[in-house]
Amino acid sequence: MDRLKLKNFESKNIEYKEAKNQLPLSIYQTISAFANTKGGVIILGIKQDGTSIIRQGVENPQKLVDDLVSTISQKFNFCPVTNTFIEKIGKRYFIKIIVEEALRNEKPIYIKDAGPIKGGYKRIGSVNCRLTDRDVHRFYHEREGAPDAHVFKGTSLKDIDKKTVSLFRSAYDSRKKHETQLPSRTEDLLKAYKLLSKEGKQLTLAGILLFGKVGEIKRYIPHFRVDVIRIRGTEWGKDKDPFLSTDLRGNLFNIRMHVLDIFDRFFLMPFKLGKNLTRIDDDPFRNALREALSNLLMHQNYFHPSPSQIRIYNDRIEFYNPGYSLKDPNNFATPGSELRNSLIAPVFYDMGWSESKGTGFQTQILELKKYGLPEAHWESDEKNDKFTIIFPYPENQVGQKVTAQVTAQVTAQVEKRDRLAKILKFCEQPHTSKEMMQFINLKHRVYFLKEILTPLLEKKYLKRTIPDKPKSRFQKYVTNKKIKRSMEG
Repeated sequence: MDRLKLKNFESKNIEYKEAKNQLPLSIYQTISAFANTKGGVIILGIKQDGTSIIRQGVENPQKLVDDLVSTISQKFNFCPVTNTFIEKIGKRYFIKIIVEEALRNEKPIYIKDAGPIKGGYKRIGSVNCRLTDRDVHRFYHEREGAPDAHVFKGTSLKDIDKKTVSLFRSAYDSRKKHETQLPSRTEDLLKAYKLLSKEGKQLTLAGILLFGKVGEIKRYIPHFRVDVIRIRGTEWGKDKDPFLSTDLRGNLFNIRMHVLDIFDRFFLMPFKLGKNLTRIDDDPFRNALREALSNLLMHQNYFHPSPSQIRIYNDRIEFYNPGYSLKDPNNFATPGSELRNSLIAPVFYDMGWSESKGTGFQTQILELKKYGLPEAHWESDEKNDKFTIIFPYPENQVGQKVTAQVTAQVTAQVEKRDRLAKILKFCEQPHTSKEMMQFINLKHRVYFLKEILTPLLEKKYLKRTIPDKPKSRFQKYVTNKKIKRSMEG
């Protein structure tokens, strides 16, 4: 049986069927599943018995092959590409059927008489699962090309946010790597990135998401938002902090800036602990979060009804986005990526938010271990079409390895982070130091000045409303919007 290279179990691309003297009806389900996923191999003449297989062979193999060839073209909406081989091992015959993945403009492949919902399948692990409404919807969108190339009727250049375009130009020009200049007219800029319809009058999904006005994004993509959720604990659904949680809407540029600003507020005390508690110059943990954010915005399924979420716990931060990883997670350590949104990606590359060679995950996220930081872990759920990546906090790892005293210190650091983040949000409108202390329920003024107010002023996250008179009794403090993160980085 070496020629068939059999394993004792089925997998995402291997299926065994008994088929002693006739084709089982389930073979068409498997062909549909393989064609709609990544392709696979069906071997007839094998009986699965728990964790082992019985090589019993088939009778009259040529008839079975002829039956399959004669029915397959009539059975499906598009004829799947299959190659069949008869293998003789000893005195037994086996049939090997190689099913190729269907082309994008052919999917979904389904049994005609049953229709795409009841007759269409996808492969998840070793199981054939029926296509959902969402799967079918996604396949039909992808037939038009990349999902983000979908054109929205009724849109026009009037739906573009001029301020975002201006910020994009400034950030683009500031990067020294660019050898070409952007077109001067907005319409030509959008055409250069293929963000307009062929007629040049309507916007694609990518065009709206990248440069659209908030109102138009709500109108055409009402389900799209990024929820940043602060949970004061370690369990989902408990102790949500409504003040530090926010639902972000708008275009990708503005959402990215807002999320990075939130990261800055939560992680004003950067993670600097490397191996043996030594300090390192850069903050690889923050770099990994930026990479995860770019991936969340660039690779998600924008036709999925669920919002993206960034969940900030006491011991970890989680990124969830609709849209499973098209790249096999087992290959994350290798360069290259499989793009879901091929129009959004080039803009991210040109901004330096992602690497065109697909090495960002490898160099920013997988490298955490190199710095003595906890490794990220992830789950790509193809069945429910979602992807989650989790970053444990470095202090959490240190707390487990050192002492209870350090663990208590970690808790204090988490509380301090929350206070700093709350102050920065609270002071988006000017407030006195007394009002700030009351807001975070802090009575120790010396501690407040030393640990909270002074560091925020020194780092220029806060500024005085009367800078010439620091000790004025009318002094108030306001979040420094000029220090907000630009589009770069």
